Amino acid sequence: MNTLPPIRRAILVDADPAAAFEVFTAGLGRWWPLGELSVHGKDATVAFDRPEAGAQIIERSAGGETAVWGTVTRWEPPDAVAFTWHPGHHADEAGYVEVTFIAGAPGQTMVRLEHSGWELFADPAAARAEYDQGWPHVLDRYQEHIAAKDADEDVDTWVALLHRPGPQAPAAGPLTEDPRFGEHLAFLNRMREAGYLVLAGPFADADGEGMTVLRLPGPGRLGTATRLANEDDTSVASGFLGVTVRPWLVVMRGA
Repeated sequence: MNTLPPIRRAILVDADPAAAFEVFTAGLGRWWPLGELSVHGKDATVAFDRPEAGAQIIERSAGGETAVWGTVTRWEPPDAVAFTWHPGHHADEAGYVEVTFIAGAPGQTMVRLEHSGWELFADPAAARAEYDQGWPHVLDRYQEHIAAKDADEDVDTWVALLHRPGPQAPAAGPLTEDPRFGEHLAFLNRMREAGYLVLAGPFADADGEGMTVLRLPGPGRLGTATRLANEDDTSVASGFLGVTVRPWLVVMRGA
C-alpha cells in the first residue's frame, strides 16, 4: 500500500475569502500557467464549466480539442473547493485536490491546498515529486494575479467583437429566432467560462448586430482572440454571423 503523504501548500493572498475563491474558480483561466502546465499549451483555455459540485475543469485547445482535468466533488464558496485531478490522464488515474480559504487579517486570506491520492500512479514517488515542484509555481501565479488585480488593464489584451448578419443569415425574421443563433450563445458561454467575457449584447438600433468585449490575460493575444471569434464561434465559421475584431486600448475606467 502506498504511504506517501499528501502535498500541502499554503499562501497568503491580499483578498477576502469570497474574492480569493472567485479568482481561483471563476477566474482560473486568467492566471493558470497554461504555457508551462497544461495538455494543449499556451493558446488553450481552461475553466470550471459551471459553479457547483459535479462540474468539470475543462481545457480547450486552439483547435477545439478538450481535456478534462478533473471533476468537482465539493463546492462551498467562499470556504472550499475540491476536485479529482488527472490532467492528461484518464479519470481512473485521478488524485484528489482540496483548496480551502481561511480569513486572516482584514482583506487577507490564507489559501491552503492539499493534493493526495498517489497510489494510482505507476511511479507514485515520481508523480508526487513532480507535483511538489509544480504546485508552488501554480500558487505563485495565483498569488501574483491577485496582487496585480488593480493593474490588470495594463497587461491584458482587450478586444471588441462587432457582430453582424453573415452571408448565410436568413433574409427575413429575427436572427435570434434562428436555431443557429444558439451556436453564438454557446460561444459566449465558453468565453464566460474561460474568464474572458466582459460584456455582450445586441445594438438596439440594428437588428442582428451587436458587440462583445473580451479581455484575455497577458499582452499580445490579438491573434488568439481573432481565432476564437472566427473559428471557435461556429455561427461565424458557418457564415450565419459575420464579425470584425477590433483591438481596444482601455485608457479610462469609471469608479
